[in-house]
Amino acid sequence: MTKVRDIVERLRQDFPEEIASQGDPVGMQIGSMDAEVNKVMTTLDVRPQVVEEAVERGVNFIVSHHPVMFRPARNLDFADPQNAMYGNLIKNGITVYSIHTNSDKAQDGSADWQAEELGLKNVQPFAPDDDGIAIGRKGELPKEMSAYDFAYYVKEKMGIKMARLITASNDKKIKTVAFICGDGGKFWHRAVDEGLDAFITGDVYYHVGHDMISSGLTVVDPGHYTEKLFKYKVYDRLKKWNEENNWNVGVELSEVSTNPFQDLF
Repeated sequence: MTKVRDIVERLRQDFPEEIASQGDPVGMQIGSMDAEVNKVMTTLDVRPQVVEEAVERGVNFIVSHHPVMFRPARNLDFADPQNAMYGNLIKNGITVYSIHTNSDKAQDGSADWQAEELGLKNVQPFAPDDDGIAIGRKGELPKEMSAYDFAYYVKEKMGIKMARLITASNDKKIKTVAFICGDGGKFWHRAVDEGLDAFITGDVYYHVGHDMISSGLTVVDPGHYTEKLFKYKVYDRLKKWNEENNWNVGVELSEVSTNPFQDLF
């Protein structure tokens, strides 16, 4: 039988835990490396509805992008929904392993997948982390376009319903672009320092938006859920590795949307 450690060892080759940002709680979250795997499922987030999905589909190993335990539990009182979810995972023998900033920073990881999705040319590293490994990417658009059109370009390429445009002028010409997957707002000054035309990242705060406009930087905020790309890409790799390594496990893709926001028009 294939064990969790067999799959984790292969994942670590592509997404080394040691390159994760300092303090990022990647790796084993709940369960055991020695647990036998019947089915593995990829997801962006581990939320109660995802755990129920795993139980219904007979999944006993979840690979997620966002760690299920960002902060230590203060107790295991199941009156708390988060704790109840931990209990459900343990009760059903489900192991959880998370690949977060080590996916963003890895070669052919989340940042490179996003650059490909955006159709950027001449892609280069952007925003080195404390260890010198870049957490984002920068590149050139296939053609120059206005800030207004650029926002719609991002919306189309990322397959999202809504994107927020932050710019002093809708007519500003955009050619050079940088991005950070998820919430990378703290890196926007680097885009200014490097003289880039635009920056893409999620979760931009209201007052920071004012500062971005004052600096002359155009920013598109497509939301955080664009990181869902992770679950599709890792699903494809697990399917491939399953055949190559004769793991003989089921490989599932979570069909649950964990986006907490509804875009209403």
